[in-house]
Amino acid sequence: MARSYRTDIDGLRAIAILGVVIHHAGFSALGGGFAGVDVFFVISGYLIGGHIFEDLAAGRFSFKRFYLRRFRRIYPALVTVLLATLIAGWFIMLPHDYRYMGGAAFTALLSLSNVWFLQTIDYFHPEAAHDPLVHTWSLGVEEQFYLLVPLTLFLLWRWRPGWTGGFLLGLIGLSLGLALATSGEYRMEAFYLLHTRAWELFGGVLVAHIAHNRRPLPPQLGLLASTFGLGLIAAGLILVPPLAPWPGWWTLPAVLGTALVLLAGGRPQPITYLLSLPPLRFVGLISYSLYLWHQPVFSLLAQAQLWPVSTPGLLLVLAGLIALSTLSWRFVEQPFRRGASLPIGRRAVLTGAILGITALAIGGHITRGFPSRVPADVQAILAYDKSYAPSYRSCIYTRKQVPGLDLDQSCTFPSDTSHPPTVAIWGDSHAARLAEPLGVALGQHGLTLRQLTLSSCQPVPDLINIGQTRATQCPAFNQQVLTYLAAHPEITDVVLFATWNNFLFARSGPDMHGNEKDDGFYSVPLNGAMPDTPAARHRAFGDALANTLSRLGATRDITLVLALPRPDISIPRHFAARLWRGADLPQTAGFARRHADALGQPAFALFSDAIARSGLPEGRVRLIDPATMFCTSDSCDLIRDGKLLYSDGNHPSLDGIALMLPALVDAIRN
Repeated sequence: MARSYRTDIDGLRAIAILGVVIHHAGFSALGGGFAGVDVFFVISGYLIGGHIFEDLAAGRFSFKRFYLRRFRRIYPALVTVLLATLIAGWFIMLPHDYRYMGGAAFTALLSLSNVWFLQTIDYFHPEAAHDPLVHTWSLGVEEQFYLLVPLTLFLLWRWRPGWTGGFLLGLIGLSLGLALATSGEYRMEAFYLLHTRAWELFGGVLVAHIAHNRRPLPPQLGLLASTFGLGLIAAGLILVPPLAPWPGWWTLPAVLGTALVLLAGGRPQPITYLLSLPPLRFVGLISYSLYLWHQPVFSLLAQAQLWPVSTPGLLLVLAGLIALSTLSWRFVEQPFRRGASLPIGRRAVLTGAILGITALAIGGHITRGFPSRVPADVQAILAYDKSYAPSYRSCIYTRKQVPGLDLDQSCTFPSDTSHPPTVAIWGDSHAARLAEPLGVALGQHGLTLRQLTLSSCQPVPDLINIGQTRATQCPAFNQQVLTYLAAHPEITDVVLFATWNNFLFARSGPDMHGNEKDDGFYSVPLNGAMPDTPAARHRAFGDALANTLSRLGATRDITLVLALPRPDISIPRHFAARLWRGADLPQTAGFARRHADALGQPAFALFSDAIARSGLPEGRVRLIDPATMFCTSDSCDLIRDGKLLYSDGNHPSLDGIALMLPALVDAIRN
């Protein structure tokens, strides 16, 4: 017997999509709004599982019919959004971004965009907001799940139907266990891939199995379960701390809450009435189109520098998004879902759109984003994103390389010298940007530099970074560096350089426009008690830094370079977009010094205190502040004499590095 249509599920969909859209629109109060995707996963598992169980029980299950229904449900609207985004992006997006968006569009057609984004972008990095198709990762997970679940349930139904519930529980436990075990150290793999997401979808299938084989919950128990479940969903959307491992323990409230509402709903009770209210039902009905359209609209508006800065403007954007999604649901989703088969005309349109997406994606990859779309002067500004030394990519280590490193094989500069290194630079990617130019400059004075750098790793042993993928590799690398330096006393000078403020403070910004937010990324002691306040965490950082200076300074001189002022907005993209839209490139441009000082001054005080507490003789540690080179008393330069000083939102360009070299060379030589 077919199940009756559950209007409360439309309300659940509405809560899920509103969480996602509000979060992506920038409302910080809904810090866990992305958990709406997890609510969708449970709903999808429930609906798909319910249809399969019904068809199996009626003896009418067909793989062909199942996959045809999935195709007609997913692909027409997806293909429409992909093609429209590629067309709009042609007029808005810079070549690099357009090229990678084409890759996302093509892999979305193949149900592999989650794998694509795993290789290209950190979902929780601010740059993810610039990608119009980053949200399609979830469709990849669902579509991969759809390849797995029909065969699994079909075989269980045929051979061991009594094992179904236990088997599903086992799959849920296995997938959840993998998620909990890996989402801290391997954050993006856990976030994007099916094996750590399947438990959410299988949770919905298990609820469908229970509903198919059991009587409904008693009214009072059903009311309690649905009320508690809705509360859990709300908690999951609101209370998630920044950079919580995901999926992980904080994912459980939204998933369990959705399962409880699905298990208890479908009958007259207050929660069912609430979720069936017409406004919620309407948003739920258009939720798929709304999900597909929201990220391209938000991203392209931002890239076109049309993102509203006022609440009324944002509400207008949201209203337009609802209207667009309604049209998509009415004139794309519904026509392709109705009827026993697709008319030839609709098939032709769909095929043509898929071919168009493929052509733009492949062409964009080959041409590197159709750069001829933008003038030569714009391309010249964009080329600053490659303004780093030739050795940068090959000489910086990644976390995957840390086990088994031989630091004797690390890069030295000048590379053509026979002199053994007497100077080492130790730090993160900022130190790696500096290594070759500094080594070449030192080579003019008969000195050789060895590069000891690991991406996103501050050169302070005994610290570990919260919210970082493969976080344990940073302290492991730092210990290897200490061991190496102990074995090489001929290295008499060490330069320590990193974007320190990123590790020290649990917030990003203020950026060049004054915007800031908590990001949940910071360093804590590797061993010992977790600091319970920001002040305690800062003291622990200072203690670890003072100890590092003491260990190094016993036999060496140290040049400690503070963090650069960070605009935190890609400077080449910012000025290239303005130039493309008719503005002139200024000879000099900057941002307010007070934004750089918001974190720079507390960091300066902490580092000065750590030097004082290191117990080293005066002059053994030279503290260099790049702000003295980049900034005046009022502003910090982004462009000086027509040259960009940054290659992205924080790394210095070669022109920016040139400002730093004289002071560094003098400090090391003297």
